[in-house]
Amino acid sequence: MKKDLPSYVRLILASAAFAAAGVFLVPPAAQAEGLTVKEAIENSPGRRSGPDEARFQRGVKAYDEGDYAAAFRDWLPLAQRDDLAAMRNVALLLRKGLGTERDPERALYFYERAAEAGFAPAQLNAAFMYLEGDGIPRDYKKASFWLHLSAVAGAPIAQYNLGVMFEKGLGVSRDLPRAMGWYALAARQGHSMALGRLAQLVPTLPPPNPAPGEAAAKAVKPAPAPPPVHIMLPDTDIHADMDAGDGLRAPDASIQPPDKAPPADPAP
Repeated sequence: MKKDLPSYVRLILASAAFAAAGVFLVPPAAQAEGLTVKEAIENSPGRRSGPDEARFQRGVKAYDEGDYAAAFRDWLPLAQRDDLAAMRNVALLLRKGLGTERDPERALYFYERAAEAGFAPAQLNAAFMYLEGDGIPRDYKKASFWLHLSAVAGAPIAQYNLGVMFEKGLGVSRDLPRAMGWYALAARQGHSMALGRLAQLVPTLPPPNPAPGEAAAKAVKPAPAPPPVHIMLPDTDIHADMDAGDGLRAPDASIQPPDKAPPADPAP
């Protein structure tokens, strides 16, 4: 890789190379004994027996039928026995006050317990609670921590938002090269907002340095500054939240970016 390329461009190219090779870091809880995240979930203390699986699916059926109180009753004992998917489901009901009294702090407790076990969707949920200040104090530093774990697990919405935080210096030191690296990873997975942000930022990068002995490069008029960038939050309704990582079924449910336009720029 040429040394005269700006550091931003070198980082983008390196990040894209890692993404193309499928190289993503594994959250610490899943590193033990060489387990993948999915295997760590399947072998967690909360792995369901036959009766527990029946109870979990009964809760899913109750949730789908709108009987949130019954879903909460079925899932809570499983969550208390470290079933990662049940912990996340109980957290959702507590966060929204469905079938039980709304309790954001208790919801965050269950999200973070599942997140600490390496459950990437719960890491994303915890990050969004801190980003929004959803019943808890807004905390960009903690949000960036959980976003990072979800991002290295491959969630494009986490990669995009982590890029925003590095670009704006929210909870982390402002670092445009890192921001563009995360945008590049998200863009490779088809995240349109990340791709659009790269298209806005790349023209503002400085040209490469001239090789030794060459005439000085002609003065180039600086490109205009890119427009402000925004954190991408999920929709507030249940179905959109499920698309954004609040799915209530399989522990390895995929995370899809919401299609809602980004909200107003968050307060620093």
